[in-house]
Amino acid sequence: MKPWMAIAAALVVPGSGHVLLGRPMRGLMLCFWMILFAVITWHLTPEHISRVGRLSGGIAVWVISVVEVARLAARRPAK
Repeated sequence: MKPWMAIAAALVVPGSGHVLLGRPMRGLMLCFWMILFAVITWHLTPEHISRVGRLSGGIAVWVISVVEVARLAARRPAK
């Protein structure tokens, strides 16, 4: 698999890049943390903050997971 395929999958569906790289539990765990932090930041921020700001905890975990997929895909030999 080409590294860009796993990265593209991780950008579209969170956790799917890890599944494609053979680490499904890591992808599931990151999805759990993404949802948890999104819910926490949603409830802690006031209503006048934008939706992106209110979901920033989940978005941060999503960005970290995409960076991790890119790092893992770069280390993996291309097939």
